[in-house]
Amino acid sequence: MTWMHNAQAQPLTVDPESVVPLPDKFDMEIPAPDAPPEIARFQGAWIGTWHDDRHILVVERVTPDGHANVVFAQADSAFYGTNREWWRDQATIVDGVLTMTGFRTFRYAFDGPDRLYMTATLKNGGVTSGTLVRTDAARLAAGDRPIEWPWPGARVSIPHLTVRTPDGARPIMLEATFYPPAGPGPAPLAIITHGSEVGRNQLRTWSFSTEAHWLRDKGFAVLALMRRGYGRSEGINGEDDFGRDHEGSLVDVSSGVAQAVEDLESAIAYGRKLPGVRPGPVLLAGQSRGGFLAMHYAGLKPSEVMGVVNFSGGWYPYGPVTTPYYANAGRGAADKVPQLWLYADNDKLYDEALIREYYQAFTAAGGRARFELIDGVPGDGHLLRLYPERWRPIADQFLATLDLKRP
Repeated sequence: MTWMHNAQAQPLTVDPESVVPLPDKFDMEIPAPDAPPEIARFQGAWIGTWHDDRHILVVERVTPDGHANVVFAQADSAFYGTNREWWRDQATIVDGVLTMTGFRTFRYAFDGPDRLYMTATLKNGGVTSGTLVRTDAARLAAGDRPIEWPWPGARVSIPHLTVRTPDGARPIMLEATFYPPAGPGPAPLAIITHGSEVGRNQLRTWSFSTEAHWLRDKGFAVLALMRRGYGRSEGINGEDDFGRDHEGSLVDVSSGVAQAVEDLESAIAYGRKLPGVRPGPVLLAGQSRGGFLAMHYAGLKPSEVMGVVNFSGGWYPYGPVTTPYYANAGRGAADKVPQLWLYADNDKLYDEALIREYYQAFTAAGGRARFELIDGVPGDGHLLRLYPERWRPIADQFLATLDLKRP
């Protein structure tokens, strides 16, 4: 881990989401000799991410019966509307999992010798996750922070197949997070991609940690793609370069859709060459605009896709322009690509009537999809993917129908 010292190396103005406050000192205590190893190994400092924002956990002491004193700290998050803060709390360690309860339930379990996978579950069932690695408590207390914070998977750079830098010297590079297969031997590839954002929120990178771990557990290698202009991906995001008539009405989204297809093609070509990945059709999954893209691409190149998992998919909530894409995708994929469409009946971006219009156009043209309209999702149903208890049993059934050994 590359470190920098707060007082000497940071500029006077810093990104507020890079600041994680901590107490002036930690009350660290070496575990007692009779503390079981599966309990004692949690003691120490851990740094990484939670819901893709910076997070620190310091386990100051543990007892042989599984009680722990911890310091929990997090950064600001404009996306989630949370403030930077730290607090001391009590936790328990049972069956290899450190658990804190309160307004959320935090669970930390080992995912390697010095690596923790954490999940945070809201009382309403919403789940976010992250990864932390062991670090030095004294350096944290002194104000040191790493330049590059640990990330849930391996950060990779994908050379674009068609778009080059302005000087033509090289391809632009797309950011992605790679999760190698959990088991031995090569595994089929799953690619996850994101929805749309506006303004500075486009610079946020999504790890899709929760969904990636689910797919790894089901036998996939996973690549989470950031399309051009998003996260750290190079290039200019032109997905919202809409065509409008002289009255301002939307008439064309084809330029942005074509751009996203090019980005996805680049990710598929790159992902198939990664270690542990078996050649052959890929699983495509996506949120919102990413779900639309998965469905659309399967219609363009059905032989390249083993299945689609579409979370709240849509390109733009205007049926006269976007519904024909669903018909074309149904015609292209027909019954060759099994698909799972997961929507909520309280989606604040795509209302139920429009969702059903999309599905009817897709199936009338010959497409085959399992369509699930889930009710009772807390808040905005467009964020259905954050409530895995609502969709995972359905998605597990869907994945069980796929031929993961298909060459």
